[in-house]
Amino acid sequence: MAAGIFMVAAIPLGIAWTLDLQAKVRGLEAKASAVGPDSAEARQVGIEMAHARRSVGFDWAGVAAAGIGAGLLIVAAARPGASPWPAVAAGAPVLYLVLSTASMAVTMETLPLLRAMAAWGALVPYVAVVLPLSGRLQYAVCCTCLGVMAVFFGLWEPPLPKPVPIRKPLSELEAGVLKAMPGWTGHHRRLDAATEQNLGADEYLNLELTPPGGEYLVTIFVAYNANAMSRVPHVPWVCMTESGFRLVSKREEDVALKAMGGREMRLNVMLFEPGEGLGRTQALMFQYFNVGSVYTCNREWTRVLATSGSIGQQGSFLSQTQVAVRFLPGGQEDPMAKGSKPYQLGMEFLNAVVPLLEKEYYPSLHGDGGG
Repeated sequence: MAAGIFMVAAIPLGIAWTLDLQAKVRGLEAKASAVGPDSAEARQVGIEMAHARRSVGFDWAGVAAAGIGAGLLIVAAARPGASPWPAVAAGAPVLYLVLSTASMAVTMETLPLLRAMAAWGALVPYVAVVLPLSGRLQYAVCCTCLGVMAVFFGLWEPPLPKPVPIRKPLSELEAGVLKAMPGWTGHHRRLDAATEQNLGADEYLNLELTPPGGEYLVTIFVAYNANAMSRVPHVPWVCMTESGFRLVSKREEDVALKAMGGREMRLNVMLFEPGEGLGRTQALMFQYFNVGSVYTCNREWTRVLATSGSIGQQGSFLSQTQVAVRFLPGGQEDPMAKGSKPYQLGMEFLNAVVPLLEKEYYPSLHGDGGG
């Protein structure tokens, strides 16, 4: 009976939430009619409106599931000696309610949280109802729930995070880096139109720097997408090899940045050597992703964070940073060693770039002063 009570409680919560979402759809429709039909804003509003309408359908289905599940569970509780099949069939609406509320509960808004609590409140006592059933009936519950999951995830789309623009153009980072690294000179260089289109970034920095003396050159590349659900940027171990370089060594590594108070970041550290016809210059590269202020160096995990809607419902972004130290091979020094000159130089630039990005460029998603 407890599971049925929780399902009943979910009905008015679902109705209130869905009616509110319908009001948001009407607001988007009004906004769409007010902007130019061929503008970028109109396309973004159209995407949001289509997603909101789809969410309305899922939420009304959740209300219906709560009603059906409550009815089945009340029947099962009121007639304990009768057929167990109402309790078995209740597995489908109970599981659907859990799935349909989980994705919106991460927004931490009151109604979604209450709906999710009601759903889990129904699931826990429902499991207690299933445990005394025979193995055959438990198998039927499992099959029913698996079928619901297959249909749900076949139709479900992750909630869209709100795109968050960068605080100022990345090209302005050039001045900050040059100030932090006295004696170095260089300029932001625009990519060609085809490369820009392939990159698909809203903002990017491609800063090539030369030292006051010595044999090292440094390239800083930062890409920023205001929408976290943009495609994951190209990664150096793919782009560099496609350009003719060979990946000699690659590792993930935790580094402590002095400029960030010793805070650790996990980076990819890679060594590339040129292929035939590309000269002798090698490249030691440091690379990481930032998805809505969550740092990661794993491309697959970045894809999950960027496309699942699991973070940043109030807004999120996707950025990638690369620092490449280029040098001619020579001597017995291993460039990948932490004490090597290329490695230490790369760390100097990371200590210059990362604090600037956080304090001046990445937006705040939590109401504080920086990203």
